[in-house]
Amino acid sequence: MKRNWLTAVSLLIPALRVFRIFRFIRLLRGLKGIRLVRIVSSLNRSMNSLGATMKRRGFGYVMAIIVTVTFAGAAGMYALEKPNPGFDTYGMALWWTAMRVITAGNEFNPSTPEGRGLAFIIAIFGYTIFGYVTATFATFFIGRDAEEKDAPVAGSKDIEELKKTIQTLSKDIQELRAGLK
Repeated sequence: MKRNWLTAVSLLIPALRVFRIFRFIRLLRGLKGIRLVRIVSSLNRSMNSLGATMKRRGFGYVMAIIVTVTFAGAAGMYALEKPNPGFDTYGMALWWTAMRVITAGNEFNPSTPEGRGLAFIIAIFGYTIFGYVTATFATFFIGRDAEEKDAPVAGSKDIEELKKTIQTLSKDIQELRAGLK
């Protein structure tokens, strides 16, 4: 080894190539981090867009109305349906009202005519709100689809291009008619 140290070093250097795999593994870990950053940033942009859609459609106001109607409806059901075993506490009445608002329902039904009338109003409100929330999310997803270039839904940019094309064609047709007269 003392006399042939240069040969020993030249044999040892190719053996050190094995450690390159650790560098490759470290690079793969970094790519996972980049992928995570891309996912988080995409999610953040989507949430910002969803928030803008909901703000534009007054979603916060509607949520405040939902909470108010749910608590007021629970108070009404509790006051009207006390003898009914499903409404013996305000908490149970609140549970029943919340389930009725989200259109799920539960095993208890009102027994008094006043309670049934209030239950009907709460159910109609719940169906209306369900439609509103569905429309809000549909607006968000259709808007996201319209922003893509290859989307099957026409976006505002596509419509503007079509308007310009129609205007140009209309002018060309008018010029042709004027030239034929």
